[in-house]
Amino acid sequence: MRLLLYTPVSGGFGEQLQKEIGELIPINDVEVYRSIENLSQRLRQRAHDLSIALLHAARKQDLTDILSIRDLLRDVRIILVLPDRDESTIAKGHTLRPRFLSYTDSSFTDVFSVLKKCLASYTIKG
Repeated sequence: MRLLLYTPVSGGFGEQLQKEIGELIPINDVEVYRSIENLSQRLRQRAHDLSIALLHAARKQDLTDILSIRDLLRDVRIILVLPDRDESTIAKGHTLRPRFLSYTDSSFTDVFSVLKKCLASYTIKG
């Protein structure tokens, strides 16, 4: 099982995500991507060990970038963190069919509860 973490902005929320994830699963099972190009290249490799992607769209442009590779994310469970609560942003986010949707200004609690459940269900099924 591999967790892909896409967080284009270093420091702040993205850094906190990495730290918290490191407490849930071994760091060797986490792949961190800071550019959509690198994430896209990784998704094209289609490994069987991919199951969850935690995608952090720090800005609206980041969400647009993620949407540009949505076909590559088709078979991956997505947890999506949006930059704001604007209706159009939320509508765009839902087109990715995420398992869970949160916001940069929200607490990590819900995101990590969902991540734990996804990891547990993968362990049971995988």
